[in-house]
Amino acid sequence: MNKFLQIASNNFDSYFSPKAIRKIELLLLRAAVFSFILHLVIIYLGNHFAYFQNLQHSYLKAIYTPFSFILFYEVFLLVIIIPNSISEFIGKQFEVITLITLRSFFHDIADFNLQEPVHFQNPAFISLLYDLGASIIMLGLTILYYKIYHYNNKAEVINELNKFIQIKKLVSLSMIVVLLILSITSLFTWSLDMMKALMVNENYPNPNTVFYEDFFSIMIFVDVLLLIISFTFHSSFFIIFRNASFIITTILLRMSLTIEKPMNYVIILVGFLFSLCSFFLYRFRHIQHKR
Repeated sequence: MNKFLQIASNNFDSYFSPKAIRKIELLLLRAAVFSFILHLVIIYLGNHFAYFQNLQHSYLKAIYTPFSFILFYEVFLLVIIIPNSISEFIGKQFEVITLITLRSFFHDIADFNLQEPVHFQNPAFISLLYDLGASIIMLGLTILYYKIYHYNNKAEVINELNKFIQIKKLVSLSMIVVLLILSITSLFTWSLDMMKALMVNENYPNPNTVFYEDFFSIMIFVDVLLLIISFTFHSSFFIIFRNASFIITTILLRMSLTIEKPMNYVIILVGFLFSLCSFFLYRFRHIQHKR
């Protein structure tokens, strides 16, 4: 078993070195640029040729596509930092859900009629305000979270045993495989749903339920698995509560993906605040204990 973990750890270090990660980043950025141009071309065809009339959209819709690739890269980073501290892992989850919220603005703005007068009775305008307001609050809470984390970074005392880090690297490798399979199957399902929607020009699939709903569902069980495994190396009431609060946050983030606005943002902010408060109290208790 130890030999297997060592092999997995070595493979992880080899596959996901800073140089390899940079190559993946450049690949996704090129894909983002290509998809952006392609989407603009498709919209142009839809806006100027009757044969492609079901593809008719605002050009602003194209912004959503490259942003999805950037978001996917952030999800990839979320998976490969699993071997790091759980605090950093949760911080990256905050970043991902904040970007999902910001992406919703790019999705919704394309459906907003810029020719109509702006007023608070317009549901589309209210939806945009929800996106902007929620994303800026999430950004503030994420900054606050990292401020607490970095200020007390030296207090991350649980010097994780090498074996536990190797286990987390194995989990990370497994999640990379899951991520690839989930990406392919989700893209295939989304393509079928989109083709059906284009035929009738309605019932377009919810972008947040494509891929991210399943991904966050899997992450809940990964969090629980790592929590249980961690008990074999170190355990205390305060560590259990902190890690359990992070799992609760992941569950709330998953719930928010299938709930309508503005309640989905309320659920997300509750998750952020709960995790932030428990993390702050854990740090505060640790500092007081050292004194």
